[in-house]
Amino acid sequence: MYEGDDAENYISLHVKERPAVRKMYELELKARLYKGQKEHIQEAVTALFECSWDSCIYHDTYFDTANRDFAISERELRLRKILTGSQETILITYKEPPFDEPSKSKNEHEITVNSYDEADTILKHLGFINDVSLNKCCQVTQIQYCSYNVNITLTDIVELSDTFMEIEVLTPTLDNKEAIFPILHELLTLLKVSNEQLSNEYYTDMVRNHPGEEIL
Repeated sequence: MYEGDDAENYISLHVKERPAVRKMYELELKARLYKGQKEHIQEAVTALFECSWDSCIYHDTYFDTANRDFAISERELRLRKILTGSQETILITYKEPPFDEPSKSKNEHEITVNSYDEADTILKHLGFINDVSLNKCCQVTQIQYCSYNVNITLTDIVELSDTFMEIEVLTPTLDNKEAIFPILHELLTLLKVSNEQLSNEYYTDMVRNHPGEEIL
């Protein structure tokens, strides 16, 4: 639990003070929530773990080659702008193909950059093209569960009508992979999220296939 003037909330831990270069395995489960379930989950997490939540907005643009090599191989190249309060953070993230097929969890490489427009220009000059753009309105927190730091994100996708819950553990190795996924499933059960709600469909595919999608 993070409280008081000396505490660091999720945004501080994962945006304000994140290293300029980051390489982590992202062990994640994603669930599509029912109407009204987001509020119940937020209340339950707050009560069970005595945590606070923060709001942020993600503006994401995904890039690919003209031949869609990244989509075919399930890699990702993303330029992200995070807005939290008056702070703006710009990230370039490359995700390798999934190391876990059921969850689509990936090895993630990330750098912080100073300019969204300059990063966009550089990627285009390197031959990449804009594929899909999407916007996420998020409520985020971090809890301690079974000795792991678990990041919880409740996400409304502007381009879609659905709300999602993402729970993840970031780890530098896969040595504890077999232990972490059962813990994440256990947490979902505790929060009354069923296995039937789990989804490994990419947000990019959802937006691409959704009527009125924003594709650049």
